[in-house]
Amino acid sequence: MKDMNTGKEICSILEKKLSLFKKYLAVTERMKKSLKDRKESNLGGLVSERQDCINKIDGISLSIERIIKVNSKEYHIASDKFRDLIEGYLNNIRNIMETIAPIDREMAVLVREEGENIKSELLKMRNVRQASQGYKNEGTCSPRFLDMKR
Repeated sequence: MKDMNTGKEICSILEKKLSLFKKYLAVTERMKKSLKDRKESNLGGLVSERQDCINKIDGISLSIERIIKVNSKEYHIASDKFRDLIEGYLNNIRNIMETIAPIDREMAVLVREEGENIKSELLKMRNVRQASQGYKNEGTCSPRFLDMKR
């Protein structure tokens, strides 16, 4: 009977984990769209929302590990019904992770390119500032060797 409770508990936790991974995928896709469209107004919120999903997923993984450690002797006796459900949840999570991986790589490239663009713009601005400082009229005193008698 304990294995049935353990199986139900693991299934409910994996269901939560799967829903968090779906949310993570949705947020990642919105981040990618925001980066492509160069709409950075809500990018910080998306990053924090995504990090929140990661933290919750890590917490769920820890709770699953604790359940398995406590019930490690009974876990192998879990019924086939729960094993199939657990394997289904794990396969769905793996599929979502495989979908997220290329999106993450693409976003990393976009962020790297944007960083390079920002660097080049900063260099241009520094060059313009240095050039404008060269034309600044700081010398208000008269030159030393100027013949003032004439």
